[in-house]
This record gives sequence, C-alpha cells and structure tokens, in this order.
Amino acid sequence: MPNLSLSEIANDGKEYRSVMLVEKVFEKNSRQNTFQTDGGMFTASGLVIGNETVTTINDVESVAAKIIGLKVFTNRNLKKVELIGKYGGSSLQVRVPITQVLKSEEFGGQPAGGKRVNKGILFESDFSERLAEAENGAPVSGKYANAACHIIEACSSKVGAAFTGFKEEGGRNQSRPLASQGDNLIIAPSAHQQHGAKLTDLTLLHGTSKVSYLSLKFGGTLTFMNAGVRETFVEREMKEEKLVNPLAKKIISNFGLDEATFCRVFNDYNKGTKHPTGVKANVNKQKLKTFLQTAIGSNYWMVHGHPDNSIDFWYMSPEMNPQYATITGDVIVNYGGSGGKGKRVDITFSNSYFDFTVNIRNKQSGLYPSHIMCDYKSKTGIKKTTLR
Repeated sequence: MPNLSLSEIANDGKEYRSVMLVEKVFEKNSRQNTFQTDGGMFTASGLVIGNETVTTINDVESVAAKIIGLKVFTNRNLKKVELIGKYGGSSLQVRVPITQVLKSEEFGGQPAGGKRVNKGILFESDFSERLAEAENGAPVSGKYANAACHIIEACSSKVGAAFTGFKEEGGRNQSRPLASQGDNLIIAPSAHQQHGAKLTDLTLLHGTSKVSYLSLKFGGTLTFMNAGVRETFVEREMKEEKLVNPLAKKIISNFGLDEATFCRVFNDYNKGTKHPTGVKANVNKQKLKTFLQTAIGSNYWMVHGHPDNSIDFWYMSPEMNPQYATITGDVIVNYGGSGGKGKRVDITFSNSYFDFTVNIRNKQSGLYPSHIMCDYKSKTGIKKTTLR
C-alpha cells in the first residue's frame, strides 16, 4: 500500500482529503482517529501544519485550508504535515510525518484485499438476499433477517396484499433533474407522489399488481437529491460575478443568496479569503417548501442501514410530505462552508423531522459548481422504527 503525501491531500481535485484528514484526527463526522502507518497502527490527537501545532479545532474546513495552503511554499520545513499521537501499545506521544501514513481506502487507496467495497451496495446486496429467501419460501436467516421480515409485513399491510417477489432497481439511476416551475425551483417531476417510483432501490411486488418502493441508504450523511448544475453556473458568468442563466438566477433567489458573494466563494478559492458564515438568508419559505416537497418526494419507504447492522425504517407518506417540507426557524448560509474558505456554499435549515443542508459545490475535481445536493439527518419527529 503506498503512502500519503502533501500533494495527495492538497493538490487540485484532492483537497477533500485534507478535510478528511482533519475529520479523522479530531473525530468529526463519525470518523475514527486511527491511521495505519509504516510503524503500525497509530492513534492521532493533533496535527502539526507547517510550524503550527493544532490540538483543538473550532471548524474542520479552516484547518484543512491551512494544509492546502502549504503547497504554495518551496521551503520543505514549511510544507510539513505531521500527526501527533501514540502507537498502539505505547504511552509515548510522538509525531509521525504524513509521508509515513499509508494511503488507506478512505484516501483513495486500495483495501488490503485489493478491491474496494461500497458499503451501500453491500447493504443492498445483503438485504436483497433476505428478500430472495422470502420470495423462494426458504428460511429467512442471516444478516437483516428480522428486519426484512418486518419490512415485508409492514409493506404488505400498507397495500393490503401479500408479498410475491421483488425487483432490484437501484442500478437504473433514474433522473430527477433540477427544474423551474413558474417562480419555483423544483426537482422534477413536479408531483412529489411520483418520486417514490424514481427513488426505489428495491421494489416489493404484491398480489393484485400492487408495489412497495424501498429507498435504501447506508451510513451517516444521507442525501435526498443530487442534481447537476455544471451547465447552470456558467464559468464566464461566475468569473464576471454576474449570472445570466435563468436557472442559476432562480437558485440564487430561492435560497436567498447574495449573487456576488456566491461567485466570489469560487473565484477567490485558495487565495486566503474568508467569506461570511452564519448569514441569515431572506428566504420565501413557501418557495423553499415547494422545492423540498419534490426533493424529499413521497410514496416510498426509507430503509436506513447502520454499521451496527440495525436499520431505521419509516414511510415517506404523501400526506406527511407537506409537513416534512415545512421549515421552522432561520435559514442560514455559510459562504465557503463552515470555515468560510471552502469552494462550496452551504444552506442549513430544519424542522422537527429533519436537519437539512443544501450544498452547492464541485464534485468533479474542478472549481465552479457541478452539483447541488440536499443532505439530511432524520430526527425523532419522523417516528422511525429501529429494527435489529
């Protein structure tokens, strides 16, 4: 397994690895602070970035920006990134250069077995095996057996018809593009009830031609929608800080963004500029609700797997969809992310069902926005059933 280097975590298109490094060291976003190194397993508690020692942080991105900023220096002593911590079985605190840290799967390397496993795909595969056992009349056993039986029964009860089989549909990757509808921004199609059929990963079949749509998710950060905007935010318009594209204008308007500041986040990236964070947006909440109703969708079951093999399960009801999409409290904008220096704009808001973050950023190793995403975390108001 190769080793990391400053270029592997800071060069264009790889900056997200600096964010990941900081998240791991300081155990943010459910990451663990353990690293495999040339000297063995290492538990980190801090960082040395250039000549600065960092043992506590307020936000991840500002620390990551310091790492990314090192690449402009020619002096080797100033381009230094080291982990502070201890080797397994030792009480001695030491420093380990980033060049002695192995390039694990998290950082784009290959796992020990040689082939990277997508945990979301593995979750769907394991769950599908349980459904196949039920379809064939075989004993349902193994991982997720109890959850699969519960879900089959709940879905059958909902539609009033017995389970007869299932279809695997996650690979269809059905399109849900960003679109305009009058003054509103939506995720097409415009009727939220139609989204279940597009979001399904596994479709349960029931007698009398009825179906149940299951949307499978796995892990921590979950996403309701992920739409391309590369052709929406035109590079020339972004550089001139004057947007003309109608859909780009509508995004700016519907989320209460300042157009010039939005453009400068990307134009000034990696120049040391800190942009405003914690800005209260002047948003028309009815327009935001219309967007969220289609971003969330309805008429499907959410099946959210966790690393401990538990599953959170709930129905995304058409009747509840308007409530799920109604925001309470302020809409907050972080230009440049939480630290103000990233190449992203985050818009956060919430209600008793979900915490939402809409982020507009580049996911394809470029500078200007390529995608708009709506991430979420479900809350107690959603009345989840936890299955084990």
